[in-house]
Parts: sequence; C-alpha cells; structure tokens
Amino acid sequence: MNPDFAIVLNFKINGNADADFLVKTARNIGTRAVMTNAQKDDFEKACSKYTIFLADEADGIDLNGNDVIDTIVNNRQNGKNTIINIPVTDGKFDDATQKLFDAINYWMHLFGHALNEGKHSNLETDNGFILENRHADYQKYVFVKRPLPEKIVVSGLTQEPNRVEWIDHRADLDFAFKDSKLTINLTEPESDLAWQVLRIQAHRPEDDIIHTEF
Repeated sequence: MNPDFAIVLNFKINGNADADFLVKTARNIGTRAVMTNAQKDDFEKACSKYTIFLADEADGIDLNGNDVIDTIVNNRQNGKNTIINIPVTDGKFDDATQKLFDAINYWMHLFGHALNEGKHSNLETDNGFILENRHADYQKYVFVKRPLPEKIVVSGLTQEPNRVEWIDHRADLDFAFKDSKLTINLTEPESDLAWQVLRIQAHRPEDDIIHTEF
C-alpha cells in the first residue's frame, strides 16, 4: 500500500449506498484511500472522480472520536497506515461515526499535510517524533503531544534552519542552533488539540538568490 495513505476508510456497507457521497466524504476529511466490501464498480468511478485510491479490502479497526487521532499519529510514527472500519447502513452513518469524522476533519484541516506527506526522518528529538516531507526534504515536521514542554531539542541538523513555526496559524518560534542541535522554545499554539505539529524549514539554495530590479 502506498505509504502516503496515512488513513484508509474501510466502508462496511449493509444495504445500498451512494459511493459518490462516501468517497467525497473521505476526500473532504483528508483521507486519500478507501476500501469497501460492496459496489466495487461504483467506488471505482467515484474514486476516479475525486482522485482517491481504491485499496483492496483488508482488516480494519473500530475507532471513535476520542481515540482516532492518537491511533493514526502513533501508527504514522511507526510507519504504518490506519485502516478504520466505517459502518454504513442503508447509505447512512450513525452518530458515533459522524463524531469520528468530525474529529478527523478538525485535526487534518490543520495538520493533514504533515501527516500525509511525512516520511521517516533521521533527525531526533527529545520530545515527540519527526517526519520529513517526502516531496520537499528541506521541511521537517515535529509532532509533539500535550502537555507541551517549555522547549524541545532536535539533533542531527547540519545547518541552521531559516524558520521554525507552529503549523497552526504559522506562528514563529524562537530557536537557537549550536553543535548540530536545534533548541526550540515553545509557545502556546492557538488550537487546543492534544497533538500539535511544528515545521522546521531548512535553508534552501533559492534563499541565496538576490532580488534584482531592472
């Protein structure tokens, strides 16, 4: 399975369902892959329409709105996908499933890019864990969970970064770099979510380009 698919919704259909609606729902909450036990032709069309991958059906797990973010983040740290069973009865979700979607959507709206695009990083941190943007290796993402420390230390960088910021609202964070160690002073992020993500943006060759006017 493509490692970009951090979350896979496993639609367990009982009765008839609108595949277009289900796939669109998955897309809207930040999911890039689905699977289903029925209506494969309908799902193929919908997945093509919304650029969602239709994976072969596999065993998923039952989650709720309280434990879903912990599970997907911990699995991502360990290089694993999270396949979530989604019961669909006569085309509808129950209240618990809707709360699950709300929890995923709220967190992914802020941090979905880091989760979906992140891959293993050789950098180390004394709090949380680090992923690297698989398409832009000058960006590193540090996942930290509340209660937040006053500072964290990231080891392994060879050059001082240009910028460090909370992804949430792009608030800059003060930092110091010495002996390949980056010490970041944490402020309180704007959102109250348990898992927070900060971005370390390294120096890039294009940053050396001097602006000229003709």
